[in-house]
Amino acid sequence: MKDYSEFFEVADALDNTSQKIMQHRLYFDDEGAIIDISYEEHDGNFIIITEDEYNACYMKRNDYTVIDQKLVFTPPKRRNWYLKQDELERNPYTCNK
Repeated sequence: MKDYSEFFEVADALDNTSQKIMQHRLYFDDEGAIIDISYEEHDGNFIIITEDEYNACYMKRNDYTVIDQKLVFTPPKRRNWYLKQDELERNPYTCNK
């Protein structure tokens, strides 16, 4: 039978405190708009977000802003793009004179 005690002595001697904890850092500008989401440290304003917040805002960055150091869902206001009948250049229903 092999003696594995030496292996466990070496394993116990390893420094396990140097493991880096991965955190999602959300960088934002002065208006609260999202600039980047990264694990690395960069210059600028940032907040640390949870995995759930990251999953919610990653693909919809324009729908989220940072307000009072918190990530807030702020979808854009509804826009209606339409013209009135008399504003159409080639409208067969109005008389263009």
